Amino acid sequence: MATPLVHIWRQREVVTADTMNKYVRDVHKFLYTPPACKVTLRQRGTFSGSNPADAVDRGKWLTFNKWLTFPMYLPGKGSAPNEEYDNTGGAMIQSSGNLWRLTAPEDGLYAVTFGGVIETNGESNNVHLRLGKNQLTDADWTSGYAPFASHCPGRVHHATNGSSRYMGSISTTINLKKGETVSAGGVADKDYVLANRTMPGRSFLELRWVGRLP
Repeated sequence: MATPLVHIWRQREVVTADTMNKYVRDVHKFLYTPPACKVTLRQRGTFSGSNPADAVDRGKWLTFNKWLTFPMYLPGKGSAPNEEYDNTGGAMIQSSGNLWRLTAPEDGLYAVTFGGVIETNGESNNVHLRLGKNQLTDADWTSGYAPFASHCPGRVHHATNGSSRYMGSISTTINLKKGETVSAGGVADKDYVLANRTMPGRSFLELRWVGRLP
């Protein structure tokens, strides 16, 4: 549903069924269910003891000091299907396979909420997460224009498979034009894995329309 027009009511204006539907009913309907999508992130890279068949770049650790994009599951197909959704009927999903970005279906202000897990091959000194706008390739994470929010995740005490686990989150608001996209990326200074598949719902990305562009 397109962003509804704001009607300026005039004094003594004759109210009709059409104006009530267009400027009251449709506005309320849009505000009640604004465009929103939440997906869980697909594991990228693998390590001994946890080698899921649906992982991206399966069979290897990811190369240290190289920024990489978190892949995503289609809504309802991920590791936490009951928490995933797309209320736009696919307008925020521009893929039928691996999903790398969420797309804004309308101009507006969007709330972006992200949670990410990175596991490293040993204790790392530098682990980082980023959100990027209109990111098309992994190289865009270091190009200077794509990232718009970042966070250094904190290490948690428990880990598996001889790895060190780091978890972080980002919550922000960004202006997006229709068709612009949001992606998440990560990096570590030791070989690493993005989004542990055995931790449902810990790695996710949500994009929600919250208002008009100023």
